Formats: sequence, C-alpha cells, structure tokens
Amino acid sequence: MNNPNARERILEAAIKVFAEKSFEGSRIEEISKAANVPKSLIYYHFKSKDEILEVLTENFISEYISLIAAKPGETHQEKADELTGRMKNVYYEFGIRNADLVRVILIDSLKKTKQEPILFKVIDAMIAKDMELRQDKNYNIQERRIAEFFTSFMPNYAYICFADSWTRYFDIDRKEFNKLYIKVYEETHGAYHKNHE
Repeated sequence: MNNPNARERILEAAIKVFAEKSFEGSRIEEISKAANVPKSLIYYHFKSKDEILEVLTENFISEYISLIAAKPGETHQEKADELTGRMKNVYYEFGIRNADLVRVILIDSLKKTKQEPILFKVIDAMIAKDMELRQDKNYNIQERRIAEFFTSFMPNYAYICFADSWTRYFDIDRKEFNKLYIKVYEETHGAYHKNHE
C-alpha cells in the first residue's frame, strides 16, 4: 500500500488542486484523482487536508531557509550588492517552482479569520535563521520583519504570480518587464539594505 512515490505525488497533486480550486474549495477526492491514488492512500500519509497544507508549508519554509543559509553572516551591504544576482539566479527559480503553492499560501493568509497567517510563519523562520547566522545582532527585528515582508517577500511573489497576466494585460515584453521589476526592486529593497550598513 505504501508506494514510495505516492506521498510526493499526493503533495504535488494537492498543490495543483489547491491552486486551481483554493484550499477551502478543494476535496480529498480531487487530490486523489489528480495524484492517481486511492483516497485511502492519502489518509495513510495524511490525517487531513490541513495536514497536507501544513507539510507543504513546512517544506517550503525549509527550502527557503536553506537558500538564506547559503550566505551566512552576510552584511546588509553585501546583500544590497548581490541583490540582483540572487534574485535572478536563486530566488526567481525558487519562486517559479513554488508559484502555485505561493498562490495557495497567499489566499490562505488573506483570510480575515486567520489569526496567524502562514506567510508570517515564513518571515519568522527567515528572520530567526538570519539572526542565527549574523555576527551583529544589533538591528531592529520589527523593522527587519517589515522590510523583508513588505519590500521583498510580498513584491517578489506578486511579481512571480502576476508576471504572465501583467505582461499580457499591459502588453509589455517579458524581458523588459523583468528588467524594470529588478530595477524597482533594487531601488526599494536594495535601498533598505544599503541604508542599514
């Protein structure tokens, strides 16, 4: 009964179903059909839809943290200097690969009833890892959370999630769009790092 690839197939299918139908609007039967596994196998691996989303989120956070950990002790100036390169070569690829999951997390986090949005957990984990890696811990953690969330994380994932529809709607070449986004990103999030050295 326990096919070694089944768990991964279930997780991949769940992302697609959640992104298409929303987390609330999806059913285990739809995940079962998309993964081509019986419902019983889903319940063998996961107690519920909530647990599937929890595992997906934990995997996302874990991979995101490993990207941050790749540059231990990096100063604000180094972050500012390498911003464009890391955006193009690291975060963009990670974001594209996780775009459907990000859509699910964004929608779930936007619910007014959510006391602890999933996105806040991502930022918390990121800041905790950053503090663990930094030599100098004398920075305002609340300011850092706000800067990372509102000038980096949210804009980057909006960029990834809306790029295709934006370029079609506003009739702009994708390369030009990417170039302009990176320019604006450097002027906002890059400026935060440059001003905090």
